[in-house]
Amino acid sequence: MMPSFRARLPRAAFALSVVLSSLWLPLPAHASLVCQPSGERPVLKLQAANQTALACDLQALESLPAREIVTTLPEALGMPGKSRWRGVSLRLLVEQLGGNERHQIELTALNDYSVRIPWSDLVQYDPILAYRRDQQPIGIRDKGPLILIYPFDRHARLQKQDYVNRTIWQVHVLSVR
Repeated sequence: MMPSFRARLPRAAFALSVVLSSLWLPLPAHASLVCQPSGERPVLKLQAANQTALACDLQALESLPAREIVTTLPEALGMPGKSRWRGVSLRLLVEQLGGNERHQIELTALNDYSVRIPWSDLVQYDPILAYRRDQQPIGIRDKGPLILIYPFDRHARLQKQDYVNRTIWQVHVLSVR
């Protein structure tokens, strides 16, 4: 019978290995670290599990690492033509709120329409919460100020109705439960 891993290590070395391995585990994040409000009008409420909600303004979102997706949205979304969308990765926001594959991710629009976004979407497609279209802020009349954008042109699979339904506009709440 082979000795166990613990039996082969001196007590101090075993304790050190436990401490070091714990550094690889995700640390609980806080919404206040994600979004530092600047005093502007809030555009997004961030709600992490068991935490106080935080109001996030556009300037704070724009200070986060930005990504761009150049794509043509499905016709059903009513925004014709290829556009350059700029925003923050939804995966980045969710992870900063402490979310992962075990959590439910929900986006809610100004009209209370809400969608659940599976973790697999964040991993496979890395959609963005866009705040600019062709370098212009997205107004409420144009389905802004925040729209979830998938890279439709890069993945034929995204042309399905499920993804059209998840392309939520006028997003104002991100919940991670």
